[in-house]
Amino acid sequence: MITDYLLALACGIFAVMTFRLHSSHPAIVFWILAFTFGAIAALLGGTHHGFKTNFGVGTGKGLWDFTMLSIGASTAFLAAATIASGLRHGELAYVTWLKWGIGVSAAGFVIQKSGWDLHPSFNHNDLFHIIQIAGFWCFYEGARRLG
Repeated sequence: MITDYLLALACGIFAVMTFRLHSSHPAIVFWILAFTFGAIAALLGGTHHGFKTNFGVGTGKGLWDFTMLSIGASTAFLAAATIASGLRHGELAYVTWLKWGIGVSAAGFVIQKSGWDLHPSFNHNDLFHIIQIAGFWCFYEGARRLG
């Protein structure tokens, strides 16, 4: 739950910082939405993980379903933002950051799906959340450099 909330905080900060760039690049709106839905997904996921025993079955399922929809929305907006940013310009600095964001996020996903736990109190999901914070940071750095 704690790492979910840390991820939510990081995504919220990236959304605000991206908004404050005041960039006119068409991809910026997609980046803000990607970070915002990432924050919503992590907040809902942390609430589900931390408090699911306090909810009825229907409420818990609804919360988890909305978490999954928010993850999907964040992923879709990440893809749209990356495409709208124009990865075809390989020589530009932001492209390197976006590629790192994709690579770090993919590595985190592999670790999460592997089920590899560092410690009983720090499992594969916790590790994924920490890695995903780094992935979102890379995406933010790419968005910041769009110009």
